[in-house]
Amino acid sequence: MKVVYFFCMMTKRADRVKKEIKTIFRPDAEKPANIAKSHSSLYVKACKAFGSWRNAVEACGLDYESSRNNRKWTRDRILREINRIGANGGCLRPSVLRKNDMTKLVSAAEYHFGSWRRAVESCGLDYSFGRRKKSMRLSA
Repeated sequence: MKVVYFFCMMTKRADRVKKEIKTIFRPDAEKPANIAKSHSSLYVKACKAFGSWRNAVEACGLDYESSRNNRKWTRDRILREINRIGANGGCLRPSVLRKNDMTKLVSAAEYHFGSWRRAVESCGLDYSFGRRKKSMRLSA
C-alpha cells in the first residue's frame, strides 16, 4: 500500500513540475538567466522527480540545448566563429574581443585549444597582430 501511495505522489509531483517548466519555457516568455537561482524550488523538485534538470526539461517535450542560455562551445563552433569574425574583417585580438562581449568565445578557445593563438592558427589565419618588439617600433 505504501509503494502505491508513494508512486502516486511521485507522479503528481512530476506532473506539477512539468506544468511549471512548460509555463516558464513557453514560446512567448523570456528564458531565465539561471534557473537554479531564479526558480530554485522548482529546480530542486525537478531534480528529485526526474534525476536531473536535463531529464525534467526533456520529459516536458522540450529541447534541452535550446532551453539553455549558455550554449556549449565545441571546437567546430569555436573555429566557425573565429572564421566568421576574420571573414568580416573583425579584429581577432583577444583584448578587443573581450571588450566586445566575446569573452565566452575567447575563454572557450583557451580551454579547447590551450591558447587563443592556437585556436586562431587552427583556422589557418595569421596570428601576427600581437605586439611588436620595441626595436621594431623604433624603426617604423
